[in-house]
Order: sequence, then C-alpha cells, then structure tokens
Amino acid sequence: MPYIKRIEIDGFKTFGLKTVLTFDRGFTIITGPNGSGKTNIIDAVLFCLGELSAKRLRVENFSNLIFNGGEKSGIRKNTAKVVIQFDNSEGRIPVETTTVTIAREIDKNGESVYRINGRRVPRAHLLEVLSVAGITPYGHNIVLQGTLTRMAEISTIERRKIIEDMLGIAQYDAGKADAEQKLKEADVAIRAALGQISEVQRRVESLERERNNLLRYNLLKKEMMRLESMKISLNIRDLEAESKGLLEELSKAEEKSKWLFERRESLRAKRRELESELRKLGFSAIQEKNAQMVEIEVNIRSLKSRLNEILSKISGGQSSLSKLGGLQKDLKQQIESLKSEIERSEEKISQLTLLLGQLGKELEEKQSIYDSISKDLSEVRSIFEEKARRISEIEERIGKIQKERIDLEGERARLHSEISIYLQRLKDLENKKGELQSSYERIRELLAGLDEVAGAQRKRIEDLKSTLERRVKRRSSIEEETKEVERIAEVAREALIKFEVQKNLVKKIKSEEIALKHLEELGAKGVIGGVYGRLRNLIKVDGDYIRAVEAAASGWLDSLVVEDLNVAFVCIETLRRMKIGRIKIIPLRNLSPNSAGRAVNIDGVYGWISSLVQCEERYRPAVEFVLGDTLLALSEEVAIKASKDGFRAVTIDGNLYEAWGGIESGFYRRYIDLSSFIPGDEALKSLDKAVSALRKYLDNRENIITELEAEISKTQNEIMALSESLARVEGEIDRVKRSLSQADAQIKRLESTIGDLTSRIRNGREKVASIEERLNELESAEKPLKDEHERLRSEIDLLSLHDKDKRRSEIIQEIIHLKQRYNNVESELVMTKAKVEGVLKRNMETLMAQLNEISKQIINLEGELEEALKEEGEIRKKIEELERARETLSREIGEAKDKMGIFVSQIDSLEMEISNLDMEYDREIKAINDLKIKIQSVVLQASRLRERLRELGHEELLEVQGGLPENELDSWLKAVEEELKHIGAVNQLAESQYIEEVSRYKEVSTRLNNLEKEREAILKFIDEIEQKKIRIFMEAFNRVSERVSSYFSRLTGGGSAYLKLENQEDPFAGGVDIIVQFPSKSPIPVSGASSGERSVSAVAFLLALQEFSPASFYLFDEIDAHLDAFHVERLGDLLTKEAADRQLQFIVITLKPEMISKANKVYGVYGQSGVSHVVSMTLKGVIVNE
Repeated sequence: MPYIKRIEIDGFKTFGLKTVLTFDRGFTIITGPNGSGKTNIIDAVLFCLGELSAKRLRVENFSNLIFNGGEKSGIRKNTAKVVIQFDNSEGRIPVETTTVTIAREIDKNGESVYRINGRRVPRAHLLEVLSVAGITPYGHNIVLQGTLTRMAEISTIERRKIIEDMLGIAQYDAGKADAEQKLKEADVAIRAALGQISEVQRRVESLERERNNLLRYNLLKKEMMRLESMKISLNIRDLEAESKGLLEELSKAEEKSKWLFERRESLRAKRRELESELRKLGFSAIQEKNAQMVEIEVNIRSLKSRLNEILSKISGGQSSLSKLGGLQKDLKQQIESLKSEIERSEEKISQLTLLLGQLGKELEEKQSIYDSISKDLSEVRSIFEEKARRISEIEERIGKIQKERIDLEGERARLHSEISIYLQRLKDLENKKGELQSSYERIRELLAGLDEVAGAQRKRIEDLKSTLERRVKRRSSIEEETKEVERIAEVAREALIKFEVQKNLVKKIKSEEIALKHLEELGAKGVIGGVYGRLRNLIKVDGDYIRAVEAAASGWLDSLVVEDLNVAFVCIETLRRMKIGRIKIIPLRNLSPNSAGRAVNIDGVYGWISSLVQCEERYRPAVEFVLGDTLLALSEEVAIKASKDGFRAVTIDGNLYEAWGGIESGFYRRYIDLSSFIPGDEALKSLDKAVSALRKYLDNRENIITELEAEISKTQNEIMALSESLARVEGEIDRVKRSLSQADAQIKRLESTIGDLTSRIRNGREKVASIEERLNELESAEKPLKDEHERLRSEIDLLSLHDKDKRRSEIIQEIIHLKQRYNNVESELVMTKAKVEGVLKRNMETLMAQLNEISKQIINLEGELEEALKEEGEIRKKIEELERARETLSREIGEAKDKMGIFVSQIDSLEMEISNLDMEYDREIKAINDLKIKIQSVVLQASRLRERLRELGHEELLEVQGGLPENELDSWLKAVEEELKHIGAVNQLAESQYIEEVSRYKEVSTRLNNLEKEREAILKFIDEIEQKKIRIFMEAFNRVSERVSSYFSRLTGGGSAYLKLENQEDPFAGGVDIIVQFPSKSPIPVSGASSGERSVSAVAFLLALQEFSPASFYLFDEIDAHLDAFHVERLGDLLTKEAADRQLQFIVITLKPEMISKANKVYGVYGQSGVSHVVSMTLKGVIVNE
C-alpha cells in the first residue's frame, strides 16, 4: 500500500522557508516545544490532501495559511505550497509511476492549484485518484489533536454511530429509505391503479351498453333503410305511371300548337302584302325623314354625353384646385417653422463655440500647473531613484544568494532522500520480486477457474434460450387460438343482439302476436289446460274463399279457442300479470246461438259463409260464432241488397257489407306471421349460454397466457442476469489476463532496475559534501549586504515625494474632467452643425421644391378649367339647334301618316287577328312547357328517388313483401323510428372505444399485478437490507470487540476489555458500551473508569477501528497526552510492533520521552523569529533547516 516518502512545506503557516521531511515505513516521531509548529505538519498534510475546512486547519480563512512571521523573520510570502510524495510501488494509486507526487498551492485570494506529478488537475480529480488507494483527508488513519479526549468522553450511542460510520451503515439506511420511498410510491401507484381499474371497469360496462345500443341502432337503421327502399320503390312506380300520362297530354298539346302556328303564318303573309302597297304610296319618304330624325337624336345624345364629361371634368378640377390650395398653405407653414428652427440652431452654435473657447483656456491653465508640479517631482524622484536603485541592486544580490542557498538545500535534501530511497528500494525490489512470482502462479490458477465458470454459464444461457423459444411459440399459438375464439364469440354476441332487437321490434309492433304465442306455449306445456289454439289453425277454407272468410271474420281468425269461460279467465289473468298485450278468446261451451237459421230469399246469395269452412265438429260453435251471421254474395249488387235487408254480407273479393249499410273494403293483404321471423326464447338462451361458455374459455386462455408471460419474463430475466454475470466473468478473465502480463512485465523491470541503484548511491554522497561547502560560503557573503540594505532604507524620505505626487494626481483628475466637458461641448457643437447643414437646410430645399411644383399644377388646372367652361357654352348652342330641327321633321312625318290611314286600318284588322292567334299559340306553348316541366319534375323526382335507392344499397326496384300498401310501410317505418328515438343518440365510436377500453383494462390489470409483485419485491428487499445491516454490524462489532480486547491487553499488560450492546435484541435501538478490567481490578463500564483509564480504553478503541479502514500510513497528534508513563511506553511498544509486523508507517506527534524512545526516526521542531525549523535526531535522517 502507498505510504508517505517525502513532505515539502513552503510558506505554509509557520514554515516560512521551504522545509523537507523524508519518511520510511516504520515508527516516526515528531516532537518539539508547544507552539513550535508540530501540528502544522499534520495541517499541511490535510491541506495537500484537499481539505476545504479552514476551521479544521485551525485558521479563520485560507489566506491565513500563508506564512506571516512578522518583521523579525524578514520573510514575506505570497503563496503557501505543500508537496507530498507517495510510494506507489504496488500500483494502488492509479498513476503509471512508482512514485506519485501531489501538490497544492494557495495564493492570498484563497485560490488553490492542485497538481499530480507536476500536471495541474481539478480537486475532484485529485480526490478521486487518491480515494482509489483509500487516501482521504477525512480518514480514521489521521487522528487530530484532541480527538482522543473526545473519544474518551463519548456516549454509548455515539460509539455505536462511530462503528456504523466506519462500516458505511448509512448506505444501508439510505438504501432502506429509498426502498421505503419506493414502497410508498408503489402503494400510491397501487391505489391509483385500483382506482383506475375501477374507473376503467365502469367505463367498460358503460361502453358495452353503448356498443349494444350501437348494434341495435345499426340493425334498426338497416331495417329502416330496407323499409324506406320498399317505399321508394312504390313511389318510383307511381311516378313512372304519372310520367306516362303526362307524355300523352304533351303529344296532344303539340299537335294543336302546330295548327295554330300554320294559321298565324298565313295571316302574316297577307299583312306583308298590304304593307308593300302602303310603301308604294310614299312610305320611303317617311322612312328617310325617320332616318334623319334618328341621326338628329344620336347627335343630341352624343353632345349631351360630351357635356356631362366636361361638367365632370370641371367639378374634378375645382376639387383638385381646392386640395392643392390647402397643400400649398401647409407647405408654407412648414417652411416658416423650419426657418425658425434653423435660426435657433445657429444661435446655439454661437453659444457652444464661445463655451468651447472658455474651456480651452481653462484646460491650458491646468496643464501648465501640472507641468510645473511634474518638474519638481522629477527632481525629488531623481535623488530617490538613485538610492532605490542601490537598494534594488542589493535586494537582487540577496535574492540570488537566498535562491541559490534554497536550491542547494533542496538539492541536498533531495540527494539524502534519494540515497535513503535507493537503499530501501533495493530491499523492497527483492521482496516484491518474490511476491510477484507467487502472485503470478495464483493468478494462473484463478484464470483456469474463471474459464470453467464461464463455460458453465454459456451452456446454461443456451438451455434457457431454447426454453424461451418454446414458450414464446406456445404463447403465439394460444393467442391465435384465442383471437379466433374471440371472433366467434363476437359473431355470436352480435347475432344474439340482432335477435333481441328483432324480438323487441316485433313485441312493439305485434303485442297481440306475442300474447297469443305465449298462451299457446303455456297450453302446449300443460300449464294451462283447455287451450286448443288459434281459430285460424283449427279450420280449413278453399282457396277461392280465403279473402271472403278473412274479411267476414274481422280479425277473429287470430282469436284463441279455449274450452270454457274458466280457461278464458285464466288466460286473461295471465296476460294481465305478465303485461304482454290483449287478445280475442272464444270459450266453446259458453257461446250463444247466432242468426244462421234465418231464411234468406235473395237471388245471387250463395249461402251462409260458415258452411264453406271445414273443421272438427267440436270447433263448429266457434266457426258459427265468428262467421254464422254472414252471407256470401256472388256480386256487389247482391251484397248491397242483402245489407239493406238487414243481413251481413261479404263478396268473394273480400268486400264486407254490414247490416243496414256499413262497408269494409280496400286492398287485400295476405296474412303474415311475424312470429316466424324471430327465434324462440329457448334458442336465444342456448345462444347466450354458448357466448358465456366462449367467454369462460377466453378467460381461461388469458390466465394461461398470463402464466406463460410470467414464465417468459422470468426466463428472460434469468437470461439477462446470466448474461450480465457472464459479462462480468469474461471481464474478470480479461482483467486477470492483463494482470498476468503486467506481473510478468513488472518482474522483468525489477530485474533491470536493481543493477542501477548502487552507483547512484555513491554519486549522491559525493554531491552532498560539495553542496554543504558552498552553503557555508553563501552565508558569509549575505550578512554585509543585509546591513547596507537596512541603512539605505532608513535614509529615504518619502513624505515630500508623496505630497507632490498627491497634488499632481488631483490636477490630473481636474484636467480629465475638463477634457470630458470640452469633448462633450465639441461633440454637441458638431452634432448641431450637422443637423443644420445635413437635415434642416435639406428639408427646406425639399419643401421649396414641392411648393414650386404645386404652384405650377394650380396654374395648369386653372387654364384647363377655363377651356372646359368655353367648350361647355358651344355644346349647349349646338344642342338647341338640333332640337329645333327635330321638331320640324316630326311635323312633316305626321302629315304623311294621315294619307296612309286606309291601308293602316286593314293592316290593324289583320294585326288584331294575328295577335289573338299569338295569344292562343302562347297559351298552348305555355301549356306544353308546363307539361314538359311536370314531366321533368316527375323524372327528376324519380331520378332522385333512384339515387336515394342506390344510396340505400339497391340498384333495382324492390318488390314489396306481401303486397304491403304504402300506409302499412309507413306504420312499420314509424315503429322503427320510435324504437330509434327510444334508443336516442348513440356513440358511433362505441365499438372501437369498447375494444380500446377492454385492452386498457387488461393493461391496467397487468400493471396492477406487476405493481403488487414490485411491492412484494420491495418489502423483501427492505427485509434483506435490515438483515444484512444487522449481520454486517454484528460481524464488525465482534471483530472490533476482539481487537479492543487485544489492544487493551497489550496496553495494560494483561487487562481485558470487550464491547457490549445495550440492546441485544435490536442493536440499533441502543448504544455500545466498553467493559474494561485493568490488572488486579474488577470489570466495570468505561464510563465508571478514571480519566486516565478512559484514555487508555479510547486508544484501544481507536486502534481497533483501523480494522475497517486499513491504511499504510497513520498520523497521530498527541494521542498519548492523557496517558501515564507506563501506558505511553506500552503504546510505543505496540506501535513499533504493528509497524514492523504489518509493514505500516506511523507518524506520531508527541512530547512524551517514553514514546520518543521507541521511534525508528525522530524529527525535532523548534521556532525561531516566528519561523518553524525541523531537525532530525537519528543517524538515518538528514538535518533540514531553512
């Protein structure tokens, strides 16, 4: 392990001169009178190792670490530096040298510089490098002054905490605290997951209801679309029939319009002949005058248009003239404003020029005063500089002497250190060579074992991978099977919902049908006795008379035939309780006779219609009850006659005539049994059971998949753990191989190094002798120079020089202030001139140019307006002349027209007839257009309906099922719409959201399971930490107790001591006491011992603690301060033996001669003129005195 070979202290605390101390393994003492600076050596070590606490270094701040020995020492330091050299022959410090040198230097600002082997490094890097070898300024191997006193007075709880700190129990507590925090987080996460899973479950249930509503909604929508398609098909057929009729009307109207057109054209030809004759009588002259009239009108309109343009131009010009006048006025105002500003700026320029001249004169006066003071100051300073130059020369010579002496002393110390190191190095190299050879063999054995372990782990990983592949394949197979089963279950569920929707629809449409079917089922099962069934199913009718029988029955064919009234009442009560509808019931035994026996004398009557019905004899009363009062008439007239005679009659077509006048007729629709469209309750229950069974199967498969996933995860974790372990083993193999090669290389280097050491030792001793001779010469030359230096310093009078210099500084400040003012005024003057020349005057030029331009525009506009007014007068004169000419032509045309009145009357007569024909023709054309529009409208409606039919998914017209009329389709559509309205708004995304929520439910469930597993793992981890913490503490406790007993016995010469827990059940609930038994005394707790006995116990406890942080060097500062001579001597023997047996280094500060006598090497520290000096008092060492 590394140990301290050399400590160099320069400018640190009381060490004003560079001081070098060399150390070997073994027991070294540092002693000296109080206040000499012994403990400063320990502080220097802490400082160099990176200590940041000024209090621990016993100063107020870090700048106080720099040497300040007062006037007597004659030494001034600006920095403090400590250098420590460690032996790194075993390579524990991660630096590729056998000797590692660390240094720390601090300046007066408290800034530190750290170096390793001369290279500057950050403090963190220095601490990291040293910590690898277990070196730290806070280690238990450094015991400061007063530590033993505090150790002797600590409580049992504090003693337990010391052991905990040594073991790093805080790490376990931190790990436990982290685990407990994670446990809290896991509990919160589990509660959140439980709340989330509850919320998700509610959401799944809600979405399942919404999805079922959506499925019902979609089924009803499909049904509504089918019914709507049927209705549209009916409407299209009606529109096609209407279109056919309209086309026939259109053909007739077009024939009539053609005749009217031909008649009108013949009359127009006759009118043209009369007009030709009229033109021969002078119509051409009238036409010529009309042409002149038109030309005059065109000229008048053209002139008026030009007049309007001129008037618009005059109006625009006057407006522009007004605007330009206003702009001209604004420009003149701006020009006047600029003139005022230019005058103010020129006045300011004059003022600034005057002020600038005054400041220049004042500046010249101050400059002359400054020159006079500087001249006087230079005369005084010339005398001062001559003496200062001599002082500087003397200081330079003294500095050179001191530097040479320091270098020589450092070289001497270095040579002594090298000689000592070389001697020890020879011995160490031989020992290390033997150790390396034995280590080489052990490493080879370790490498073989690691190869075997790595092979076994690789085989185990391959086995686990094959197992993982098999499980993944099985999981994939089960998942595919589960998906198929889920698909089948979903199809079955949809079918179940579809049947339920159909069933509910039929219930709403035909509640009577449901009630009948239910009573029939109860009768068939024997629950209600005496139920025979529907009358329709108990009779037979010839096909030609089916319509007549159904019309005559008026709905009683669907009545329920029972034995008597008692059975009828049971059926009625059943329907009331179940609230499923109303029906007609015929009790056979309680029927009254009807009027079938009356005589009928009406021609064309076939007979009573009941005679056409075939049935068992026991059902005949029911047939007579329903049909016995109705006659079958062979024609409509016969049926009407029978009705008037007081008989109920029906025709073969199904038209029913009630007695005395009532009629029931219309389109016949064949009976439809709605119950046949839906499955029975048993079928629905069976389908529901099948869906439930599939769901259970899926749940079982999901559990299997979960187990497989757990096994897969476990296998993957095991593979990952083994892979990580294998990587670590392979890394260890690589490291061991590198160690083998390094060990072999080190053995070869050792053999080549041993041969060089003997000649170096001989040369070093010769150099030391010559250095000591030169040091004596330097000391004799330095004394006269120091005396002369003191004399010259006392002759220099600095007071007058200081006054003159102060006055000159004041003048300089005044000059600087005046120059600043001068520069400011000059800058303002330049800016003002630039503003006047570059801005204001340029703006003035621009505004003047704009004013001239606007003036020109105003002159041009005024000229244009004058010309326009002149042209306006000329145009008005021309218009008046043309209007007079137009009046003359108008009179001449009127006279010519009177002559042609006869022809005109004939033409007017023809024109009247043509006009009538035009009106009639227009009416026909309008009628034709109306018909075409109607046809287009019908075609368009049919086209739109066909488009709607295609939107509903049908390219061809549908055949209406069972010949249903449109009003029946409307009632069905209304029922479906009511059902949709009852369902209300549905979530169109319910199905996808339901699937997502189910998937989320599974994820949350899986996450909850994982969280619970994680919580269990955390609890297990906390328990393991607690158990490990107790185990490690108890192991350490027993080891410390053994070591305390051993050290205490050796310190006391036969006494005994051991540690005792205050709480055996829970070590951390109590403290740790020490039971001590001095020779010839009874055992007692350490708290009951005397102060000296407690100190002995504290020393034993302190040494025992080193078991947990073993180091190769130990620094103890007066740990024997409270021990008597006997125990001090025993402690010295103990430290000597420990150093020899375990190859350790003990550096102890003490004042006790009993301790000093046991040391291998002793350094004495003494103070002189505020400076600490060190001297060695063994033959092995060298005196180092700066």
